Amino acid sequence: MKIRTVNELQDLIDKELSWRKKELTSIKSNIIQSRKYAKNTAMRSGIALLYAHWEGSIKNIATYYLCFVSCKKIPYKNLKKNFLAISINKELTEYKESNKATLHNRIINMLFDKMEEPSRIPYENVINANSNLNSVIFEEIMSTIGLDTTEYEGSYTLIDEVLLNMRNRIAHGERLEEISLDEERFIEIYDRIIALINLFASQITNAACLEEYKVEI
Repeated sequence: MKIRTVNELQDLIDKELSWRKKELTSIKSNIIQSRKYAKNTAMRSGIALLYAHWEGSIKNIATYYLCFVSCKKIPYKNLKKNFLAISINKELTEYKESNKATLHNRIINMLFDKMEEPSRIPYENVINANSNLNSVIFEEIMSTIGLDTTEYEGSYTLIDEVLLNMRNRIAHGERLEEISLDEERFIEIYDRIIALINLFASQITNAACLEEYKVEI
């Protein structure tokens, strides 16, 4: 995959969001139009799919951003340090696991040498939520791609204690009454998660446009 321009990045993000929103809109309509037992079933599946689209959109759009930065081949010295950290993940692991001074010195020398090189940032399989995209993992993803989380912090309770908690409890067979989920509550959760996905997509686009991946000079 190659993403060389902001327009190409935006096109991929738009396609990513389009099919997800289409499916989610269909789920929401089905819940509103269904009656009694069918409504309950629709809400149970709706929470599971709402979580799936939350995780999938964040994971894929973050990967697109990494790919976009990777394709620019900017020298590491001009990039935020998180991109260097991605590139030397193997070496960082070796450094941590070894007590050999010779290995430590070799890795440190390699770091200094790399700073002048055009970046080679891996992006495939770098972003992984492990089917559990809670606030802690979200913070890790944002740290990986070098973006601020301030605007999301007020929604961490929603992500952890509402969406994930409901998804997990539904997966374990609990009734809707046991998790306090009705149509009104579902629509509230739905609207807020959609807003978070839109916020993330906009933040990625803005970061690309404003070249936030570069170090401040």
